[in-house]
Amino acid sequence: MDIMVIVFIILCLSVAIVPFILMTLWNWLAPLFWVGAPILTFWQSFGIYVFILILSNLFKSDKNS
Repeated sequence: MDIMVIVFIILCLSVAIVPFILMTLWNWLAPLFWVGAPILTFWQSFGIYVFILILSNLFKSDKNS
């Protein structure tokens, strides 16, 4: 297989798996600490994941300049 195909498959899997893990952890842990915690859907957790990626890139320091 071409290396680009492998990279594309890994990227697609990470985009699908990370929000699912975030959603599962939230729906499992949040009700333990916060009574009446809302249940997250996959797309809400996907939005949080994208938001975290954006924030982490905003505050990343560029040491080359």
